[in-house]
Amino acid sequence: MATAPPVASPLAPRGAAALLGIATLLAALAVAGDAAPALAQATEAPESAEPEPGPRDGLEFQDWRLRCEAPTEQRPEFCEMRQRIVDQDGNRVVLAAVGRLPNIDRPGLLFILPLGISLPPGTFLKIDQAEEQPVPVERCEQQGCRIELVLDDELLSRLKAGTRATVSFHIYDRQGQRPRVDVPISLLGFSAALAEVMK
Repeated sequence: MATAPPVASPLAPRGAAALLGIATLLAALAVAGDAAPALAQATEAPESAEPEPGPRDGLEFQDWRLRCEAPTEQRPEFCEMRQRIVDQDGNRVVLAAVGRLPNIDRPGLLFILPLGISLPPGTFLKIDQAEEQPVPVERCEQQGCRIELVLDDELLSRLKAGTRATVSFHIYDRQGQRPRVDVPISLLGFSAALAEVMK
């Protein structure tokens, strides 16, 4: 697992408008021919300076790691749980993060996908062997393209009971085709990490 670079929390509250790897990218990224080189080109943009870490920063729950910001005068310590999926060269492919959403006191799930993916075919989430569901990209920023979900009780229960989620999207290869890429995300430790995040 590659070490994530210091970044400000993508789920941390930033006012009223705020909503927001455990392993190398296995054969799932290699089957698409030029998938790995294309993904490697979508490198991460420079990110902002790291805020002061909180007391629980760095706690690990199997395949999830806590990222916490120190409390301020405006809010208590803010934590989210993260998993960073990288390709064979160590470039980030997907960042998964779960944290408490401001004002509604529910967890939110954020996926950050590479810039330059093909949006028309859609993006999808699958948990274990259940039927996949579309999860639209909200917007693309310097960090990547963002999928933002409020975790309702049904989806939350499936994530807690599952062992693997799969995020799927399409990329452009050098032949002008749009192969599909399926990125596995481990759910081991999800429930324990979430319980810590929601304290």
